[in-house]
Amino acid sequence: MLQAAGAVGVSALAGCSDNAGSDDGASGDGGSGDDSGSGNGSSGPEVREATMVSATNNGVPTNMHLNPIATQNYDDIVGAHVFERFVAYNFETQEFEMAGLEDWSVDGETFTLTIREDLNWENGEPVTARDLVTQFQLEKKTAGAIWDFAESVEEGEDEKTVVFELTEETNPRLLRYAIGSQSDRIYAYHPVYEEFLDQEASAVQQFEWEDDVVANGSFSLESKSEQAWTLTRNEEYYNADNVNFAELQILQRGDNTALQQGMRGGELDAMSSMFAPPNIAESMPDHVQEINTPAKWGYGIVFNHEHEHFGDQNVRQAIAHVLNRELVAQNAGPRTKAVPEVATAIAVDDQERWLGDQLDQYETYGPGTAQTDTAAELLRDAGYSKNDGVWEDGDGNSISAQFATPSGWTDWTTATDTVVDQLNSFGLDLEIDSKPIGDFYGDYVDSNFGMGAFYWLPGGARSSFPFYPLRWEMVCPDIDGGHAFPTGEKTLPAIDGSGEMTISPLEEIREITSMTSDEEATEIIRRVAWHHNQTLPFIPVTEKQEQTWISGQKFNTPESDAQVLGVKWASQWLPRVGEFTAAGN
Repeated sequence: MLQAAGAVGVSALAGCSDNAGSDDGASGDGGSGDDSGSGNGSSGPEVREATMVSATNNGVPTNMHLNPIATQNYDDIVGAHVFERFVAYNFETQEFEMAGLEDWSVDGETFTLTIREDLNWENGEPVTARDLVTQFQLEKKTAGAIWDFAESVEEGEDEKTVVFELTEETNPRLLRYAIGSQSDRIYAYHPVYEEFLDQEASAVQQFEWEDDVVANGSFSLESKSEQAWTLTRNEEYYNADNVNFAELQILQRGDNTALQQGMRGGELDAMSSMFAPPNIAESMPDHVQEINTPAKWGYGIVFNHEHEHFGDQNVRQAIAHVLNRELVAQNAGPRTKAVPEVATAIAVDDQERWLGDQLDQYETYGPGTAQTDTAAELLRDAGYSKNDGVWEDGDGNSISAQFATPSGWTDWTTATDTVVDQLNSFGLDLEIDSKPIGDFYGDYVDSNFGMGAFYWLPGGARSSFPFYPLRWEMVCPDIDGGHAFPTGEKTLPAIDGSGEMTISPLEEIREITSMTSDEEATEIIRRVAWHHNQTLPFIPVTEKQEQTWISGQKFNTPESDAQVLGVKWASQWLPRVGEFTAAGN
């Protein structure tokens, strides 16, 4: 599934695999892997009349657009080439590298961004503080991540400086993660977006930017059809000298099988994210390289918490007990799937670190077994009974729903088949509802669902610090809170099993924003993680290892151990930095 996140459309994400604080000191001098050749394209290597071919299964291009703030039907794969990111997180070095920004700094209650001097729009105009202030003001309307901490934003002393006034002195790590995902792009060309500043959020969220898109990334939009997007080299891009081929085509493909065939057969030169099981991966030609990076993202189950059945905590817990999540991982691809030990919004590799000696006190819900007896007891306690093999409430209504899942994502399709089969065998009445990604997201945004597949972590660098995924599962901005999870005060069993505890999870997690050490934050993280473990805003099923693919058949590519491959997505990043170039005749 890729990305969302930003996602949305799909999306998704850059991150840190094992140390949430490893990049705290990142700043303008922390490395800029894309500065090897700046300019406007008037000098440098000869530009070859070559075409890089990639693909997307986000949707038919003529139905998609390039306004990142309007998440429904936004094609993030294309947007990643058209718009420059703020910074790039490298999984190998565990550091941020500057991209569209020249520097960022935190001083007390201010957070300052400095735009690089040579970042221009494709029409030659500089990207200015006015553009970024417009972007952030619009994202304030749509609950952008930085607005968890900022009170206002304004232009600085010059046209390349943006200054946030913070609500309080804030943990610098959180500020950097708030704009440091690979899905966070600089896109709001002020003359286009200005009209939305005085309108409701829905206006910009419904704006489908299709005509006269103004790029600042390595490629500009040339055209689109039902079959493909066509992009051309942006001569105004500051690293245009690194891009020695004239065109990029992003084909529309309906599912992973078509993508795999295209990569294996030589039709495609690169894929940002494409799931391939072991037999397919091993069948790739020698010139095709698989690049793996941590996802901090994966297949989960989201509930509509206003649903007559799934709004009941006992029902959600029963479902979690029924699922054999290890079987889901085995069927969907054990080579690239891991199962969290306990069910809470903390990534697999991070659970032991943050939960520590309390880890054994959290409910596992039997990751490798179907605990049907426990599930049945929970349903009976909630007033359900089994009639002719189907669980019904006191009014005789069965626990029935359509189970939403995105079409074309083959590993998710397999996971959903396994999940629904297990739940129906237990006595639920579920029917799989597979839809194109735009309709899939639209139903979630509109709360037009009962339960379904959705990623249970926002993904990337920020997901390695539990503040983000714990908060994200409650508010879920990627679907505009369409899961309707209630976040007020709640009474739960105490973590140590003695008595009860009262918690307001959203309020408590916000307390971390002013904490500057992991030790300070740990107690709150454990309390909110326990809340998620008991109430299950989502059920975490699997977490994935990303698979990016590049081909050396027609292009020069880096060695397999090159640090530059640590930036997601390699197929989008490498051309920018001169590490994916058209080979000579």
